[in-house]
Order: sequence, then C-alpha cells, then structure tokens
Amino acid sequence: MNYCPRCGSELVMRLDGGRDRPACPKDECGFVHFGHHSIGCGGVVIRDSKALLVQRGINPNRGAWQIPGGYVESDEEIVPAVEREVLEEAGVVAKVSDVIGVRHTVGAPTANVYVVFRLDLISGEPRFDGVESIGAGYFGLDEIEEMEGVQGFSKWSIRRALELPSGSGFTLETGDINIGRPGWSLFGKEPV
Repeated sequence: MNYCPRCGSELVMRLDGGRDRPACPKDECGFVHFGHHSIGCGGVVIRDSKALLVQRGINPNRGAWQIPGGYVESDEEIVPAVEREVLEEAGVVAKVSDVIGVRHTVGAPTANVYVVFRLDLISGEPRFDGVESIGAGYFGLDEIEEMEGVQGFSKWSIRRALELPSGSGFTLETGDINIGRPGWSLFGKEPV
C-alpha cells in the first residue's frame, strides 16, 4: 500500500504501536495501515455420529477433503456466512450451535482468523456443486482416518465437535447487549 485510502496522500513510515507502519502524514487524516486481514469460517455438521465433508473443487488443494467453509464477506455477519458456506458447498441447511475453535494464521500478504462452528442439521442431503466442491458426504471417524487427503485441521475440528457436549462451546449472545454499532456478533461462555 503506497497511498492513503482515505485522503490519497502518499504514505510514510511512522512508529506506531512499537513498530514502523505505513501511515498517512496528514495529522487530520490519522490513517495507519496495520496490514491485510481476512476472516474465514468453517462448519462441522454431525449426523448419526458422522461428519459432513466436502471435497475441494478449486485450488489450492483441489481434491482434498475438509469441513465446508470459506471467507466471511466484509458486509456479512459471521453466523449467516458459515450457514451460507455449508449450504453452498454441501447443499445442507444447518444452523449454528456454538463455536468450537479459532485458528489464527500469520502470513503475507494476508493474516487470517478462522472460526470453527458446530452446526445443527436442519434439512438436506449432501450434494456438491461441481465447482467449489466435487464431492460431499457424511463420514465416520474411522472412515475419515482411512481417507486420503483429509485436512488435519478438519480432523481436529470434527474430533472436537464429537468430544464436546453440544452447546458447550462459545455461544451467540442474544440478550440486551448494546455494542454501539450495527452488524456485530458476540460469542461467549455461560457462567458456571
């Protein structure tokens, strides 16, 4: 990034937060570039002790098996995003139960935070779209261990969903909470 996305000024390097960062030289603007970040989400859907997997149809990792998931759009809340990804990639309607894991990946040019949800099956049979996914189905842990190309992170997520009681992860707060801005989602644990 060479120019300020707010005012168009050429960025300069400035010490901010203990490190040099590209920043706008105009005090009235105040823009500081903290890097590029993305948010992803994946869904573990269990039916009869079997987990829903999709086979990737696009690179990278075409042919690999994984839980359905993808990116959260900048104008999209995360709960509808993961429910959309499960429907798009696997043809299954499911609703979020709880959060069972969060992965952070440092990388250039983009760092990523990926939230793993457990979803309750509502309806539908697994199907693939032939583009994003080229296979879909429910598989038991024994089958998954024998399959080639199942991503390790997906195995971890499935094991976690099967080991933890339903709803024991972070759940969506729906009470009278005023965050002060539209489009927010807050997940937390119930007090013991």
